Amino acid sequence: YKVGAGIYDVTGPPAEYGMMGYAMTGQTTRGIHLRLRARAYIFAEDNSDERLVFVNVDICMVMEAVKLAVAKNLSSLYPGLYDEKNIMISATHTHAGPGGYSFYALYDMTTFGFSKSNFDTVVNGIVQAVVQAHESFRPNVKLTLNAGPLTNANRNRSPSSYPLNPYEEREQYSGDTDTTMTVLRMDSEDGEEVAAIAWYAVHCTSMNNTNRLISSDNKGYASYLFEKLMNGQALPGHGKFVAAFGQSNEGDVSPNINGAHCPDGSPCAPNSTCGGTSQTCIATGPGKTDKESTKIIGERQFKAAVHLYN
Repeated sequence: YKVGAGIYDVTGPPAEYGMMGYAMTGQTTRGIHLRLRARAYIFAEDNSDERLVFVNVDICMVMEAVKLAVAKNLSSLYPGLYDEKNIMISATHTHAGPGGYSFYALYDMTTFGFSKSNFDTVVNGIVQAVVQAHESFRPNVKLTLNAGPLTNANRNRSPSSYPLNPYEEREQYSGDTDTTMTVLRMDSEDGEEVAAIAWYAVHCTSMNNTNRLISSDNKGYASYLFEKLMNGQALPGHGKFVAAFGQSNEGDVSPNINGAHCPDGSPCAPNSTCGGTSQTCIATGPGKTDKESTKIIGERQFKAAVHLYN
């Protein structure tokens, strides 16, 4: 195959800016825990000119406006090569990044409107990651796909609801979450290790709704560890090897594996409430703090990905 990979920063305003994910207007940025990045890959068969762009980006959701702006910019830079038909953009779904980059009012409520500044940061970062991937595009790259279980990094956040699914469907699976990690490895013909993508189903909500720091959460930390391993002394975001931890079927899948409890330590009611309200039903773990939980869940994804990669 022909493959290229690139990475670029998409970190938005780090102070006094509304965050996206928990829909809380009082949750505004007060610094940076882990920077947000876009990781881009371009694929084509060796005997074909048709290309596929895949971008994994540390934001809550990929908005239509972002996709269209990225496609427009790339079509201008590389006429005939990239457009909305062959560009795929996937969000890690971190709940610890700035918002305001949608053209729909509902999604911009926590920022009290659209923010051109953050919109441009996200769009430009994705475009620049693809530019890097375009410039590193090379032939004769070997792709290797592997998959295996990671059983201690997610749990169903609504276990009382899962049994309401049809029996025939539940019988197809061993549990109430998907614990399969899938890893794509890329190696050049001269033996250089080019890049990797690891897909795993878990929400990027290790950083809870009291957090005020921008963070790429558990998947961003896993990427940081993998790239640090492969790139040695290179600064984060500047090495040749690009490792994305992509989102999978994360629907009701939480990283807070200790489960949800009320302030007195008792389990929440089956409808996720404590004393009739949902606000005090909080999911935690495996760490004692959200930062520690981010680290632990990120490390577990990283170690599983390295094992499958090798």
